[in-house]
Amino acid sequence: MSTGEPEGVQGDPGREGRRSDPDPFEQVVASWKAEGTVPRWPGGAQDGAAAEPPPVPEIDPRKDPEEHYVPPEPPPLPRVGAAVGVGLVLVVLGIVLVAAPQWIGMSSVYGLPLGLVAIAGGLTWLLMRLWQPADEDVDPYDDEGTV
Repeated sequence: MSTGEPEGVQGDPGREGRRSDPDPFEQVVASWKAEGTVPRWPGGAQDGAAAEPPPVPEIDPRKDPEEHYVPPEPPPLPRVGAAVGVGLVLVVLGIVLVAAPQWIGMSSVYGLPLGLVAIAGGLTWLLMRLWQPADEDVDPYDDEGTV
C-alpha cells in the first residue's frame, strides 16, 4: 500500500527506526542520479566503495641523516641589563607588597595600593623598553647636531 509519501510520515511517528523526514544529502544524491550527473570520486571509487590512498613511502630520519634537517644551535639568551633588572625588581616588590606586606614590615592597608602601583610601574617600565621608534620618528640629523 503506497500513498506516495516518504516512509515514516504515515503510520506511527513514535516508532524507532523510521525517519519522519528524508535526509537532505540523500535527496541531493537522488536528484543527481535522476539527472545522470553523479560525480565520481577520484581513484575509481564508485557507489560508496572506499578508495585506498596511495601508499606512503616509509622514511626514517634516523636511518637517512642526509635527508634529515638538523637545526642549528639556538643563540644564547641575552643578559639581563640594569634597566630590565629595575623593572623585574619593581614587579617582585609589588607582588610581595600585595601578597605579604608584613615581610617588609608594612601593614596591609598600605601594602595593597603600593604593591599594585609597583606592579603597574614595573610592567610599564618593561613594556616601554620593548618599544622601538619607527624610522620616521628618528631625526637623521640629531647625532651630528646639524639641522
